[in-house]
Amino acid sequence: MHKNLKAVSAAAMVALAAACSDSGLEPVASDVRPLMDLEHAGPSYLSNYVAMGTSLSMGWASDGVLSSSQATSWPVQLADRLHTPFAFPGIAFPGCKPPFAEPLSAFKRIDGSSALGPNTTCAPNEAGVTLPTNNLAVENATAREGLTGSESPATGRGPVTSRVLPAGMTQVTAMQSLNPTFVSVEFGGNEILPAQAGLVIPGLTVTPFSVFRASYAGIIAAVQGTGARALLVTIRTDLRNFPAIRTGPEIAAQREAFAKYNVTVDANCDASPNFLFVRGIVPTAILRGAGMAQAGAGPYNLSCADRPFTVDYILSPADIAAVNGLAEQMSNEIERHAEENGYAVFPLGVLYEIAKDGVPFDLESYLHSATPYGELISLDGVHPSPAGQAIFAKAAAKAIRRTYGQNGDRKNDQ
Repeated sequence: MHKNLKAVSAAAMVALAAACSDSGLEPVASDVRPLMDLEHAGPSYLSNYVAMGTSLSMGWASDGVLSSSQATSWPVQLADRLHTPFAFPGIAFPGCKPPFAEPLSAFKRIDGSSALGPNTTCAPNEAGVTLPTNNLAVENATAREGLTGSESPATGRGPVTSRVLPAGMTQVTAMQSLNPTFVSVEFGGNEILPAQAGLVIPGLTVTPFSVFRASYAGIIAAVQGTGARALLVTIRTDLRNFPAIRTGPEIAAQREAFAKYNVTVDANCDASPNFLFVRGIVPTAILRGAGMAQAGAGPYNLSCADRPFTVDYILSPADIAAVNGLAEQMSNEIERHAEENGYAVFPLGVLYEIAKDGVPFDLESYLHSATPYGELISLDGVHPSPAGQAIFAKAAAKAIRRTYGQNGDRKNDQ
């Protein structure tokens, strides 16, 4: 079973942070949008804005990235709101890797390739892109990687880094080379999100707080060295807020719908205290059920029981508490740096605390809808849609104005 789970994990992860969906992604003509209105230019401290961070800042969506999703990332939308130019390293169609296509039941990516297994497709940057650009954020990056370039044990780095950073550069050294006047720093999610697979193992699926603290301090010191003003992003939210995290009773309520796919929902789901990562659980069950039906076997049994030290996409209350505790520690540390340096700050919770509102888990909608996780979240169940990214951008702009004033004056300077 574990072998099969691994084999379908990429597909089983078809669903492991003005509404539009991520379907129909197409290439755009340039990596630089005409963001600056010369008659309404932003304050001078925003004249050279550089973003560092993870997939959330990069514009990753539906388990892939290309120019059309990069163009809607929150740093790009923020720059647009604040009337400052901002270039991003546009990746040509079909992306690096190609995002999922709708509906999820097709198990396809936007280039027609299968979502069942690893995908090594990585299109080049679009013509005219010169690295580094204003957006240095890289999918799957931890704070340690942003600072030193060294990967964590859980990071399976693909070629996407080479589409963002010149050879030999880290996000921090690239940022320094650009002489920024303003920097956004968004790290922390990849220190905890691998735990969604059902394993909470320090040093493997979660990063020890001491490692994050040291790396993040190094990043802040580098930002201080440039003299730039900054915006820090915390990961302050409850893991249970993620649309791909659902309860046992929610799964049990879909027992009749699962039966149509030769899947039985175990009775242990009815009152289970555990939480399930449906992006892994559901596709695995559907594929297993179909395979067993084809073989003339009985239905596949979907259990909500947590199996310790197993990639089962099931998190116990203790697992959730451990991950949330680490997220709180990291968020406190980020907020401490913001306060000590007079930097602006906002939490990812501005999106994730509302992302599930009005979006109950429904199997048929999950499999066949263009927005299986609602209008704010893309097809991978974690990363924002353009509308979700807009919520981040609005919160970021509000935090900047609250901290630096409309004209960029620090409150403590006044």
